[in-house]
Amino acid sequence: MQYVLMDLEWNGSYSKRAHGYFNEIIEIGATKLDENLQKIGSFHYMIKPVVSKKITNIVTDLTGIEASTLEDGGTFEEAMAALKAFVPRDAVVLTWSNTDLLVLVENCRFFFRRERIPFLGFYADAQAYCQPRIAADVPAGQQLGLTKAGELLGISLEGLEAHRAVDDSELTARIFAATFDKPSFEAFVKRADEDFYKRLLYKPHFISHVGNPLVKPEYLTFECPACGKTLKAQSKWRYSGRMLCADMPCSCGKKYVGRVQIKVLYDDVAVRRKLTEAKPKEETAPAKAEE
Repeated sequence: MQYVLMDLEWNGSYSKRAHGYFNEIIEIGATKLDENLQKIGSFHYMIKPVVSKKITNIVTDLTGIEASTLEDGGTFEEAMAALKAFVPRDAVVLTWSNTDLLVLVENCRFFFRRERIPFLGFYADAQAYCQPRIAADVPAGQQLGLTKAGELLGISLEGLEAHRAVDDSELTARIFAATFDKPSFEAFVKRADEDFYKRLLYKPHFISHVGNPLVKPEYLTFECPACGKTLKAQSKWRYSGRMLCADMPCSCGKKYVGRVQIKVLYDDVAVRRKLTEAKPKEETAPAKAEE
């Protein structure tokens, strides 16, 4: 099995042609490793933008890429054809988090009118795989940056320019090779089939009404920390800050506010519950009579 570590740079702008904000890919870099994790190839492609020819200052400051840099660039269609020739059919393509993959799908949707990546047969998220092996104490939901990951592993960054596609793909390859364990990695490899794209493009959402059939009764009850009695809402559930909230006074005299967040994932429901003691309302001093 071969591995292709890929990185993208893109120019984001609002476009009438794209009917909204669009992240147009302007540079693609990839590093190919053989089954022994030895580098056997490198890919670089500059793409001349057609949706918005003005490169934002943010992109230029971050990457050094200007409009003049892309004058001799090819088209997105040509870049995909070149990548299809570079990536073996059974190779695993990896990116540092799936953000680049989502942008790639976004460009395929715009230029090809289909949400499929032409050269992708198998995929793995390099960040999701490598991070626990680099810094297991990173809080859940917090992503380790590529440069920081390299530094923590003691990988020399000399000669590598951050936020340029080829160099970032090279750094990703070095990090991957330094943390690779074949048995554990296999669980991260996904075949790019119909279900893969459904999962990738699915947008999780929060439930905002208790009448939703996914809201189970046990989500909405709590136990009084003071006396152990079961608490139920004594007011209508309201939706605030992505959470369902309700007043929950207890017969022992304590007053609480119950908060429940229900996030609908592709094939699961994530529930967070929190019970806090209600703060007493401040009394308003009576207004002084006018003299």
